[in-house]
Amino acid sequence: MQRFRAWLNQLLALNGSARGIATGFAVGFGLSLLPIPFLGMFMALALIPSLRLSPVATYLGTAIINPVTGPFFYFIDLWLGMRLWGLEAPSWEELRVLDGAGWWHLFSELVGPFLTGGTVLMPIGGGLSFVVVYYAVLRWRERSGSVSPVHARKPGREKALSSAANERRSAGATDPKR
Repeated sequence: MQRFRAWLNQLLALNGSARGIATGFAVGFGLSLLPIPFLGMFMALALIPSLRLSPVATYLGTAIINPVTGPFFYFIDLWLGMRLWGLEAPSWEELRVLDGAGWWHLFSELVGPFLTGGTVLMPIGGGLSFVVVYYAVLRWRERSGSVSPVHARKPGREKALSSAANERRSAGATDPKR
């Protein structure tokens, strides 16, 4: 539990807007739901410069799908895809008698449902993780005093604050209270 809290604090304390952190995390998590190991992670990391995502948040989003949790998420991909294709899962008795060729045949039959399930879950997982991380960052910043509670949820406030800071820098102001 301590490791999870440390990881969560690291995510919430990133420098950047709540929207930027949540978007980076959502893109990383959503693309990692693609049931091809490491492809989603590399795609998400490649999108960082063009979408101007938070690199740390994007990586942390991809890290949710790992060798320990991956089988759970990939099972959901496969289960959903099989439901959408109208297929039933093979029984244990059928699986026990399969040889190498039988496993390959089963695998080739399930590639379509596997990819379908992953494709459906990518925007759902990305969208849900965006909402959760966005509001978690805002709430954490309110509690920690990073952003005043009055302005924390006003749309566009973070952008306005960063614009004001940029204007001060360009004017040569050195006093942060101006």
